[in-house]
Amino acid sequence: MATKIKAKSERVWALYKGDEFIADGTPREIARKTGKTFDHLMFMTRPTYAKRALTDKKYKTKGRLEMVELEDE
Repeated sequence: MATKIKAKSERVWALYKGDEFIADGTPREIARKTGKTFDHLMFMTRPTYAKRALTDKKYKTKGRLEMVELEDE
């Protein structure tokens, strides 16, 4: 039987600024904890955000925010 894939907004993520842990949970929970918008957090999960981090000068800072998906247990 096939496993249902969760939507990105329902998965558990961790938010980091450089190497510093900020928060974890679903994007909505992280938004409540940090004051960041849900839409901005969801954008950080997209390949475009990672690509810009490699090519755009303003994204190349050491303190860049990054969403990392945590695996299910």
